[in-house]
Amino acid sequence: MERRINYVLCILGALVAAIIGGFIWAGIAITTNYELGIIAWLIGGLTGFAVFFTSNKRASAATQLIAVIASLIGIILGKYFIFSYFLMDGFSGIADGEVIRFFIEAMQSNFSDMFGAMDIVFAVLAILTAWQLPRNMAAKRQAAENSQTVPAE
Repeated sequence: MERRINYVLCILGALVAAIIGGFIWAGIAITTNYELGIIAWLIGGLTGFAVFFTSNKRASAATQLIAVIASLIGIILGKYFIFSYFLMDGFSGIADGEVIRFFIEAMQSNFSDMFGAMDIVFAVLAILTAWQLPRNMAAKRQAAENSQTVPAE
């Protein structure tokens, strides 16, 4: 009997992965004083893995969409963590409403400054990875299960 996908668990797993990915990206950017766009791409992979494992190793368009949305949230969170760190000279005011408002205004008025061409490229790669990874992993799992099934004689 096949178990159903628990979408709440998928959403929670993907959001946790997105937050962790955003913190990792911010930590690397703060430590090196350089934003590595490839980390944004990895956030897509991280959310894709999280969705696959929290969906009973199955995939559907809904789980793939959850991974895509979570990857975008993770990328925006990473940008926010980096922005707030340098704005406040540390993480002390990260949850300050004024910092959040300033970040949103900065994104709206200076989107191209916040997200350069390479940021967009890596965000697209993150979206594609988040979409494809759960489906590809589920297909490989299904193929492995089918090859292990021996017909009864």
